[in-house]
Amino acid sequence: MTTFDRRTALSLVGSGMLALAGCSETTDDADSGNGDGTDGPDDGTEDDQSTDDADVSLGTELPSYATVLPETDGTGYFYGAIDVETMASLLEGSDAEAGDEPSDPLLGNPILVALYCSHAIGLLGNSPSLEAYRANSETEQADGTQETFVFADGVYAFVGAYDFDGLTADLESVDAYEPETVASEYATYADPETGEVVGVTDEVFAFSAPSGSDSDFDPVTAVKRTVATAAGEREPKHAVDDGFDALLRAGENDGIALGLSTADDEFAAETLESAADDADQLTFAFDAFAGANGLHQHLSVGNGEGNDASARAVATYADAERLDRERLESSSLGTDADSVAVAVVQDGTTAVVDAEYAGDLVDSE
Repeated sequence: MTTFDRRTALSLVGSGMLALAGCSETTDDADSGNGDGTDGPDDGTEDDQSTDDADVSLGTELPSYATVLPETDGTGYFYGAIDVETMASLLEGSDAEAGDEPSDPLLGNPILVALYCSHAIGLLGNSPSLEAYRANSETEQADGTQETFVFADGVYAFVGAYDFDGLTADLESVDAYEPETVASEYATYADPETGEVVGVTDEVFAFSAPSGSDSDFDPVTAVKRTVATAAGEREPKHAVDDGFDALLRAGENDGIALGLSTADDEFAAETLESAADDADQLTFAFDAFAGANGLHQHLSVGNGEGNDASARAVATYADAERLDRERLESSSLGTDADSVAVAVVQDGTTAVVDAEYAGDLVDSE
């Protein structure tokens, strides 16, 4: 998996990554922190650590990109998604100074998803496929369609509306690519020099490359799996996994969203720790959700009036005994928030953490 160092992340944050929340001076960045119960702000936040559980409701709709998330052979699954409109606002002001590093995983985890999107845009910008993507994107002309970036199974994908025939014609004309699979509804192309793989349908433009940290990763197989799923040739993950389907439906999916799930009764410790290779690397922080087997996080910015933002984490558990409400309430979840509330619903098997952020999310020094 791609890693990000703090300097890169903080400069992206300062560059408008939390224009996210419409911040005018400070922004925040994705550090995973260590989730070890970092002290909350001295603004009364800790006085708002619970809510009337009966007042909490979960979502019911699948996100538009659900059909792009492929079934895989592994027991664990991770994805991230961000709508391109939100991403564009994050990339504004690239000359700004670096912001502060958030200690709050409700912010840090979603912003790491934004960093993956930023990384993918950089890869696409240097790819021979860029002109084909630009020339054949029809998302802006499609009624009710908003382009979304999705990362899953080692594949970066833009989900929107595209001229499939135009894409295949343009990609076949690029000397760098050789066709891998060309079907009526999807196609994949590979660059034998770099190992880059591009896959397309009329709703997906996907790409990947060999992983420096995972020698077993095959980008040809992964990209084909993604576009074949999007084209309806394979069952998507949610269609064969009821728990994953419920997780996708449980949270909001505008702005930035991410999901983590396992077929086991609970996440393995190494999944939650997400240890970095060195202290300067950023990783996701999931350790507050020990005992869970599913997690959906969402960060919405510019909602309501002014610069307000809101975050929600929905964690599912195999049984009520595994859900530790006190752990959630004493964790670093919501440490940068103006208010945070924890609720337990669905017969004690689902925890919902809601946080609200007003104005600048992190105080400047």
